[in-house]
Amino acid sequence: MAGRMIGHCFLHGGPPLSGLSPAVVHVISGGSAETALLQISDCPDFDLRQKIMLLDGDSEIIPEEKESINVLCYSWDLPPVSNANRRWLYERLLHHAVVIGRTMRQIKQHRKGLKETMLWPLLCQRPDVLPVIFPRETNDVLTPMCILNSISWPSMVENDDDDDEDECCLEDKNRVAGYLRQFIESASSPELKALIKFWVGWEVPTTSLKLEVTQCNLPKASTCFETLRLPSHYRDFKTFKQELLACTSTVDTGFGLV
Repeated sequence: MAGRMIGHCFLHGGPPLSGLSPAVVHVISGGSAETALLQISDCPDFDLRQKIMLLDGDSEIIPEEKESINVLCYSWDLPPVSNANRRWLYERLLHHAVVIGRTMRQIKQHRKGLKETMLWPLLCQRPDVLPVIFPRETNDVLTPMCILNSISWPSMVENDDDDDEDECCLEDKNRVAGYLRQFIESASSPELKALIKFWVGWEVPTTSLKLEVTQCNLPKASTCFETLRLPSHYRDFKTFKQELLACTSTVDTGFGLV
């Protein structure tokens, strides 16, 4: 299913999947797990990463560190560390910690999904498109213009319907929308990613980011409807920015936790 989702996103001009380890991309695209170039940063478990890093280099390993390394080796059916096998053990532990060896079945399922969407022949014949389908997260930079061009700004026409209690005046709409534009134009790439993730649920903007200025206490988002709702009560940009950053920072812990 995940492989088909990746394929359909690419075929229909959707967002690519960024952040995958180059080693995993190498194996998904048909490369051998033994020839995958692994890096310590590919290890998702920080505790394992610290233990494996003890084997890197020529510095002396103290008995306490050696014991923790051996416990890890025994749990993965590997021999204890010694001066002769230190480098070999580093590579084997890293290979196992990056979960290539333990997730080959899942990687094959991803590959099967790519084949079902007919993306596999393209990957085999044009390996140069791999960075397009699986871009590095460091290269996946959001720009203000990319976001501004995707926003559906609120209507600046007076609404004669008095039943809409959340409707605000044109002056409030124009002022708050201007604050959002100013924020987007001056924000850093991580701040823009947090904003988009708060807005739609992930870090890639959609083609239509809906914006509403309503009567509410704090910025809110309906990710399913790709709608950001901003309060109309802001009278200065500093307060607007502080509260918007406080809300967008909740994307790492859960929606609504300010």
